[in-house]
Amino acid sequence: MTNGPFETLADTRRAVLSERLRGSDPLVLACAEAGVRLGRFDKRVLDEVGRLESETVWVLASIIRRAGAVGS
Repeated sequence: MTNGPFETLADTRRAVLSERLRGSDPLVLACAEAGVRLGRFDKRVLDEVGRLESETVWVLASIIRRAGAVGS
């Protein structure tokens, strides 16, 4: 999965098209990779955010992943 940072919408679209993850899956995976434990309400919120356009979800997942890398 491409981690970013993304400079343009086109960069993000290329990343989205290269992966098969959709909806909240990129967010859930990013949280798992960053070592974030999710509760039921957390997952519900991620599902709601996962309904945003794919590029937005992808950028948020990238931010979570990068933040987790800093804390490692």
